[in-house]
Amino acid sequence: MNAASSPGRFRFSDREDSSDGARFEVLVLFTTVPETLLALRRAAGLASQLKARIELIVPEIVPYPLPIDRPPVVPPFLINRYRTIVQQAGIDAGIRVCFCREPHAALAATLKPGSLTMIGSRTRWWLTRETRVARWLEAQGHRVVLVDGRRCTRGLRLLHSLYR
Repeated sequence: MNAASSPGRFRFSDREDSSDGARFEVLVLFTTVPETLLALRRAAGLASQLKARIELIVPEIVPYPLPIDRPPVVPPFLINRYRTIVQQAGIDAGIRVCFCREPHAALAATLKPGSLTMIGSRTRWWLTRETRVARWLEAQGHRVVLVDGRRCTRGLRLLHSLYR
């Protein structure tokens, strides 16, 4: 397990070397367990076509009384928790837990420009938290796919046109 720190965030990853020769990276943003499992499964199908690797991104909020590098839950416990979720899906994926005060700041610091990010969501008639995050990520220049249990709701046509 390696740790890297920078101003405003502290990151733990379960992989020693994040560059394993894969040309592309498909990122899955953790939302809830069922929605994240759906997104991981959809990401696995896409990653196999692109010969890409999958990373689960988990923004973990640390309350202000605590230092950012001393979260209330020890990092190995969190990595193990999320590793169990990834193993439930039967998918080979790395895990990045980003300790932060504000999730948008952690995402901005973690994601590379133009990252392909998949977010598990439920389709609702109102604007959900996941939809707001997806819009924000798109405004930052990232490619985002919202994954619903029934279908991919946004970004699928864009992906097919980009990777054909």
